[in-house]
Amino acid sequence: MKPISFLRYFSWSHFSKPTNDRIAYRLIKKHKFRFMVEIGLDEGVRCERMIQVAQKYSESDKIRYTGVDLFEARDESQTPLKLIEMHRRLNGMGAKAQLVPGSFADSIPRIANAHAKTDLVLIHHPQEDEAYEQAWRFVPRMLHGASKVVVFYNDTEYETFSFADVEERVRSLTDAKTGRAA
Repeated sequence: MKPISFLRYFSWSHFSKPTNDRIAYRLIKKHKFRFMVEIGLDEGVRCERMIQVAQKYSESDKIRYTGVDLFEARDESQTPLKLIEMHRRLNGMGAKAQLVPGSFADSIPRIANAHAKTDLVLIHHPQEDEAYEQAWRFVPRMLHGASKVVVFYNDTEYETFSFADVEERVRSLTDAKTGRAA
């Protein structure tokens, strides 16, 4: 696959809609991320662009991308996205792409150990409940010291966590569960 041009990257990183997509592209370029996990693929365009940005700026031809989504199990209010169609779209991009059906809460515990040393974890529109909070306990297994975790709450609001922030969040969840003071 032909690498993207600087002009295309500039366009994506400054004018993409929703605006939070720009954050992902800029983080990938700035930190030269190669291993990415994304929860919630929306229409599937962002993941293709993320792979292309990583291929251009990571200084490595080994890009690993894992997408977690409900795919066919999405509710009717969401844009339909078929697992086999996404697999076909990502298959020819030259990256090692894996797609996992499910939500954050049920998928992260299953894939965490196999995704050690992930550079970037993106979580889109989380369903915050007890299962979601429990799944956070598995996120540190996926990270290294320079990893970033970004939670996008809607099209304009997001929160970025470093590895230390994620460990602190997990520690506070554990303390809250056991009734200890943080």
